Amino acid sequence: MKRHIFLTGEIQIGKSTAIRRFLAASGLAADGFMSHIENGPAGRELYIARFDSELGETDRTLAARVRFPDFEICGDAFDKLGAEIIRSAGRRDIIIIDELGRMEEASEKFKAAVFEKLAGAKPIIGVVKMADSPFLDAVRAHPDVELITVTLENRDDIPARIIKTLAGNV
Repeated sequence: MKRHIFLTGEIQIGKSTAIRRFLAASGLAADGFMSHIENGPAGRELYIARFDSELGETDRTLAARVRFPDFEICGDAFDKLGAEIIRSAGRRDIIIIDELGRMEEASEKFKAAVFEKLAGAKPIIGVVKMADSPFLDAVRAHPDVELITVTLENRDDIPARIIKTLAGNV
């Protein structure tokens, strides 16, 4: 049985929503890494934050400015805060990593932290972009990762599927 579940699928299909619904339905506590894109004064901006199901998001920082398909990483956000968030995750029942994408490819510290957690026993629920990159391909191919593609047709069933899959792991 695989310990970790990563969701993938088209942009805005409901991957993060499925994770939030899973957390609400399961009653499990989680901590980990969250990222999201917002409209900023100079265009789209990617923020990363520490997540704790009891505390919400904290330590939020700007990680990149985005002009699809290009992006500009802001300083060492992934190497410092991103890697530290991943390394410190695991105090709760499960770890959330939402989401992994191409921007993290250049951060060796961040990638190392992700693979350390994947080698651990604590279950992870995450999101991985469909984009091709050595890092994302390695996460998707990891022997302890079950990859679930979220579609319009199955997205409402994903939270229950995660609960069933994790039943023996938490």
